[in-house]
Amino acid sequence: MITVPVSEDNTPLIWNAEDWIKLREEHRIVGALVGVLPNLPNQEVFHGLPMSLLPEETTLLLELNIICLKKIPSLCHLPGENIIKAFENNRQKTYLEQENQMKEERKLAVMALVDKIVEGRRRKQLGLDTKKKRKKCKNENKSDETEDKEKIVELLKPIEEAERQEVLEEELSKVPPLSKESALTQTFTTHPWLNLESASPFSWTYPNTHEEKIKYRTFKDLWNRGFYISSGHKFGGDFLVYPGDPVKFHSQFIVLCVSHSKVLTVHELVSFGRIGSSVRKSFVLASSPNDSGEVIYQSIKWAGSNPVHIS
Repeated sequence: MITVPVSEDNTPLIWNAEDWIKLREEHRIVGALVGVLPNLPNQEVFHGLPMSLLPEETTLLLELNIICLKKIPSLCHLPGENIIKAFENNRQKTYLEQENQMKEERKLAVMALVDKIVEGRRRKQLGLDTKKKRKKCKNENKSDETEDKEKIVELLKPIEEAERQEVLEEELSKVPPLSKESALTQTFTTHPWLNLESASPFSWTYPNTHEEKIKYRTFKDLWNRGFYISSGHKFGGDFLVYPGDPVKFHSQFIVLCVSHSKVLTVHELVSFGRIGSSVRKSFVLASSPNDSGEVIYQSIKWAGSNPVHIS
C-alpha cells in the first residue's frame, strides 16, 4: 500500500517517483504535477513532483485499498533549520563528490598519455625534431637523419616514476575547479528527510454533497470503462477523458457533471457545443438520476448555423 502525505490544505500529494509511475501505469491515475524542475525553476511549462491527486482519484484509490492517507506535520509548514542545514550539507557533499570524480577522470586521462607527454618534453629540451618540425623539414627537403646520436640515446632512456609523477601533478594543477553552476543538481525521487514517525492517519470525507457524488460516480464509471481521466477545468468541464495515456493520446471528451434535474438554457447548450467544436472534442453531459450509481451521458455537437439572408 502506498502512503500518501496530505498537505496543509488537505491535498494528497505523491512525492515518490516510483509511486507516481505505479499509479499511472498500473492504475491509470494521471493526477497533476505541481512541482518545479530543479534545473528549470523559473518557468511554468514543465512541471515535476509532487503530483496532486484529484479528489475523485483519491476516493477511488482508497476504496481499492491502493493508498492510505497520512498527515505529516513536517510537510504542513516551512522547513526548519535542521532540514535546511541537512539540505545544504547534502548539496555541498554532492558538489565535492562531483569535483573529486572530475579530477579522478582527468588523472586517468593524463596517466594514459604521460609517457607521450614526457617524450615530447624531452624532445623539446634536447632540441630534437617533433612531428611539426619533421613536416617542416620535409617541406624544405631536409633530412631527419642529422639528429645527434647522443640526444637520441638520452631520449630513449627509461622514464622514471618520479618524472611521471612530476608531469602528472603539473597537468592536474592546470585543471580548473568545478564551478557550482556547472555541477549537476540531484533530483530526489522521495523526500530524503521525511519523518514518518510523527505521521497520523487522515480521515477523507469526499464526496459529501450531491454534486460531488455525481462527479465521483462519473469518474469511477469512466475509469471502470478503461479510460484515463484528468481535470477538465481548462476546457470548461469537470474531466478530460483519454482513450490511453495522455502522453500518447489527445483527449476525446470534455465531461461536465450536472444534476439530472438541472434545466440547461439554450445559451449554455450552444456554448458547450461550440467549446467542443473549437478544440475538436465531444462535449458530454454526465448525470446520475438515482443513488444506484448509474451514469447517463449525453453528447453535444456543434453543427454550425445556416446563413440567413435579410432582404
